[in-house]
Amino acid sequence: MRVIARSRYSRWMHSTTPALRRSRLAAGVTAAALALAAAAPAHAETGLGSALKNTAIAGTIATWTVAALRGAPFFGCLAHGQAGNDAWGGRVFAAKDAELSTESIGVERHECPLTEVGGFSLDMSPMISASAWQAKSGSKFNTSAWDIAFVPMMHWRTPVSGGTRLDLEFGIGPAYLSEIDIGNRQKGSNFQFSDHFGIGLSSADGHWRAGFAFRHISNLSIKTPNNAVDFKGIALEWTP
Repeated sequence: MRVIARSRYSRWMHSTTPALRRSRLAAGVTAAALALAAAAPAHAETGLGSALKNTAIAGTIATWTVAALRGAPFFGCLAHGQAGNDAWGGRVFAAKDAELSTESIGVERHECPLTEVGGFSLDMSPMISASAWQAKSGSKFNTSAWDIAFVPMMHWRTPVSGGTRLDLEFGIGPAYLSEIDIGNRQKGSNFQFSDHFGIGLSSADGHWRAGFAFRHISNLSIKTPNNAVDFKGIALEWTP
């Protein structure tokens, strides 16, 4: 009887342990991210900027949570990309806020499928970018700066017509900013977080994408003052 009991216990443990681990991982990711966001809110420049910033952060956290709960190969996609097509392509981004403007060029890997929920598919495309910043000539501080960033971009996609898909883009990653003070903004530190939200159209084969892109740059008030920058503009992408 003891042998049978152990056998049943072992089968139960093996069938539920992966789900429990995913649940705990998702809960941990969500709690940690929400705690960081709540403990050190960034100071967005406008009401629209604040709404878009909150959408970027909440959307990214929710997407990470869904991926963790469904056991999606997040780290495999991050490290190796899609099997059979892990090529890197290009991404350009041009945007401005009330005071600053930016132009960015980067490399982005071909989308790597993670999971499907309802009529939406979720994929990831790691991106490395370099951006130039410009401020108005009469600004109090530096009138130019640059940054480099690494962001795992997450996309929720659904077909809309023919070979075209509508998508929502979310992502958060680290960035290094060359100047602590730019324009009339005081950024507090060179280390920053780059938060992203976008709405776009992409081809069914994943080769091209175009759409609205929002980028919020702040340091989570790790060091103050933490004057946020909210860039709104257009992003164009192509991957082999």
